[in-house]
Amino acid sequence: MLMFLHQYQTPIFALIKIAIMLGFFLNLAPILVFAERRQSALVQDRIGPNRALVVVPGWALKGALATPALLGAAAAAGLAYGLVTPESPAAPSLGFWLAQLGVLFAWSNVLIIAGMVRAGRVEPGNEFERFLGRMADPRWIFYTGLVAHALLLVAYAALTEPNARVAARAFAVGGPALLVAALVAGAGYLAVRMPNGPVPLRLGGLFHSIADALKLFFKEDFVPPNADKLLHSLAPLVALIPALVTFAVVPFGDTLCFGGPQDTFLDVTKVPSQVPREGGCPGYAVPLQIADLNVGVLYMFAVAGTGIIGSALAGWSSDNKWSLLGGLRAASQMVSYEVAMGLSLVGAFMVYGSPRLGDMARWQGENAWGIFVQPLAFFLFFAAAIAEQKRVPFDAPEGESEIIAGYFVEYSSFKFAMFYTGEYIEMITSSAVLVTIFLGGWNLPFLHRDGISVELGDAVLFAQPMSHLAVTALQVLTFFGKLTLLTFWQIFIRWTLPRFRYDQIMAFGWKFLLPASLANLVLTGVGILLLDRGGPGVQAALKALADLTQWAVVAAVAFVLFRFLRLVLEPAERKKFMASTAAQRAARFGGVKSEPMQA
Repeated sequence: MLMFLHQYQTPIFALIKIAIMLGFFLNLAPILVFAERRQSALVQDRIGPNRALVVVPGWALKGALATPALLGAAAAAGLAYGLVTPESPAAPSLGFWLAQLGVLFAWSNVLIIAGMVRAGRVEPGNEFERFLGRMADPRWIFYTGLVAHALLLVAYAALTEPNARVAARAFAVGGPALLVAALVAGAGYLAVRMPNGPVPLRLGGLFHSIADALKLFFKEDFVPPNADKLLHSLAPLVALIPALVTFAVVPFGDTLCFGGPQDTFLDVTKVPSQVPREGGCPGYAVPLQIADLNVGVLYMFAVAGTGIIGSALAGWSSDNKWSLLGGLRAASQMVSYEVAMGLSLVGAFMVYGSPRLGDMARWQGENAWGIFVQPLAFFLFFAAAIAEQKRVPFDAPEGESEIIAGYFVEYSSFKFAMFYTGEYIEMITSSAVLVTIFLGGWNLPFLHRDGISVELGDAVLFAQPMSHLAVTALQVLTFFGKLTLLTFWQIFIRWTLPRFRYDQIMAFGWKFLLPASLANLVLTGVGILLLDRGGPGVQAALKALADLTQWAVVAAVAFVLFRFLRLVLEPAERKKFMASTAAQRAARFGGVKSEPMQA
């Protein structure tokens, strides 16, 4: 058995990484569909998918709410006390992060309970809930949670040599215990407070995506009588598969290290406590990337370009003039914008010195994010990527006001769903490429393979070693977090801009994006030549500027978080207003007649 695992451990890890990426992509796609439905409802001033009530038995709801918390408590206890012993060097760091999660779970649940009691959604059933209902300002729960997080951070940072043994033991044992206690207490409280009878539950429209999928499954798969049956069925596959295959070269983290040399059977229980900042793994290295190809982005463009064939085949094979027009529009638009998209990345290749996406992310972690060294290329690639996906404002190939539904007007059932899903997968894939090349990939400011190191030039202002598992987990969460935010940004763009005319779309690609990409390429080459001849002084200045960009990212994130928290915590101002535009118009012209109408 061990020999079998040793022989096939590389494909086993590849399958695990495929499952991670595919699971994330296919789960994020329906969430994006739901977000677009909600955004559409807000823009069009209608209720949207938020009305259905589901009656759930109380015992089933108790189990559904308590089971994840209990499983999380068991996982935390197993991770802390099973894989990592309290004497391990990685135990204090792991205990610190588990304690932070426990504090977060505790105050956030108390804040949710307080909000539900004060809003009248839950009748106070005990003295604790009545106290929360009488609280003058529940924001103090949030502030208390922030103070608890800060105290934990100060205590962890204050570990000094004389008391390191006792404090490290306290974090190693107390951190997991705090998280387990918070999770178990939350699960028990939910089970006790949930009524036993049937409970009406509003799920915010989450079942609408499931209902849409079921409807598509049972709908008739209509094929026009004069259509080319083979090509009509092949076109959705050609449109969907390239979008799925492209993410094979996208790294979602750095390298995960295990014990044992690279040419032996790895031991998953032997994870190094720390890895050096420079160089490779001390043992078996598992890159968090499905395929680390030496052609990297070139493979991505080669595979993604075949999606053009799917749109063209769908338009031609349907035997419909509107479909043919949509296919022609899609093919010409995608070919045009692929030129600008590819040229916008050549400057990044020159700066990073490699077409591998993993090397690009590592360069940004040690220097500056790509958006600082190639700002024009970021916006050029972003605009071209939206045009490649044929989304608003570049959705002329499927503009319903002009050509009904474009190249997939004759598609129904799951064939239409494949086109629909492919569009969202393309959006997620393009966002992943943007994150990897321009937004630092899996990197956070001042986070390196050996821990946190705050630097400014050659001066090290703060250094905190971290365990390899903690760093890797933060990197993976960082990548998927950036990816999710960027995809939602594209959702908001769709409901902000109007559709361009088709001639405007083509002119924008050939007359603006293409010349701007060429200009960026020339400027990048000249800049690299000048900086290479600058000598050691220029290189030191560049290193200091790179460190300043890390500070700039921290300041920007802190500002956004501050604005968000201010928006959430600011008391709501309730004003009476007329929601109906007809009522507003009538009031503007003096109101409506109060006398009865005459016959």
